[in-house]
Amino acid sequence: KGLTCTAKCLGDNSCITGCMARYGNKQLDQLLKCTVEDHECIKIAILPGGADKFGEEPRAPKPTVQNFDYKSLQGTWYKVVGFNPNYDCYACQRNTFALPDEQDEVKFVSNSGNKKDQEHMLHMGVEFAMPHLLPDGSPPPPRQVRESMAVFKDDGSNGMAESGFRSIGLNEYNTNEIMVFDNVQDDSDGNKLVLNEGKANEARYSRTAHSEGEMFGLKFWENWYVIGENDPDMPEFKFIYYNGKTRQNNYEGAFVYSRSRTLEPESMAKVYKVAKEAGMNPEQFCRIRNGCFASPNGAAAVPEPLFAAPNNKGPASGSNDEIFRGIIASTKVSELLGVEAVSAREEGANKLSTSEQLQPVQRNPGSNRPWWYEVGDYLENPHRHFEVMDSLRKPMEWPEHVRVSYRE
Repeated sequence: KGLTCTAKCLGDNSCITGCMARYGNKQLDQLLKCTVEDHECIKIAILPGGADKFGEEPRAPKPTVQNFDYKSLQGTWYKVVGFNPNYDCYACQRNTFALPDEQDEVKFVSNSGNKKDQEHMLHMGVEFAMPHLLPDGSPPPPRQVRESMAVFKDDGSNGMAESGFRSIGLNEYNTNEIMVFDNVQDDSDGNKLVLNEGKANEARYSRTAHSEGEMFGLKFWENWYVIGENDPDMPEFKFIYYNGKTRQNNYEGAFVYSRSRTLEPESMAKVYKVAKEAGMNPEQFCRIRNGCFASPNGAAAVPEPLFAAPNNKGPASGSNDEIFRGIIASTKVSELLGVEAVSAREEGANKLSTSEQLQPVQRNPGSNRPWWYEVGDYLENPHRHFEVMDSLRKPMEWPEHVRVSYRE
């Protein structure tokens, strides 16, 4: 089913991402690795593999931070703002950096063949969650399920029957990478991505770091560029632009790291400015939902509705479907989205408990699922999976004073 879904995408990256969110599992990863990467039984690899040589990588959209201290990344960071909807806006994104142990260094150096790499390395733990549609009658998601939730489809009509519900699964993913930070002092041949080298106004457009890893069974190579960070008197943040490739396509994106689960108000003006200077539209950034993580300082999440009424002023008072708007069918996902948990509500419409109405009934994988659902999986529109993911994306809301200050 996963292969059929991706084949029908005809190379559309967004569509393929949705298919992998819906059908991805260990078996599919292994099949793709074997047939595409290792033995090329499926010939969709059209690009040469391998990392870019330092100085020959794509140019950064703005100069990178000079004299960046890679050890300042040690510890835990949350991705709080993202740019590329295909890759950067997943929920529950947390990265942890640590100096690698000797075993990590030996393993990476043996793969890269460059002993200098071990001089500037950090071990990176990656966590994120991908939402996907669970059609009626489907079994639970294939792996690492967090919870499930019901989402109210607000199309302007009143009543549950007209608008309907969709069951959404959240798959947690955890992986590890080694991030190698490029030592600009080793650039003895001169770097074409450096302007005014050695002068007071030197500007470097070369990468800050690079890594390689594997996702959905397919290998990728990435270049990272630190194009902004906090001033000394501000809360910590790092603005990262990246580009990368697999043997199937190229991609790029950007995100902001913060020590807290959300972008601090004091940092917004500078983050906005960096985005504009890099040629990115700040209004196209998303705010990443990290309510599933406990706050580092113990502060509670600020409640917010998942969906608003068509007039953007929230649910209409007294409407028949008012109690369903913004209600999430599990406590864990309620924490993620920052809304009141179903368990906190006593009754819903028709005197049924809200959790009974909204909690999707999931079948065991070995149960007798109706045959028409199985056939429907092969005939479905493959784009609908990413459409569900994109519908949960939360646009970044910049304060008006931030917009005004940049214009001035």
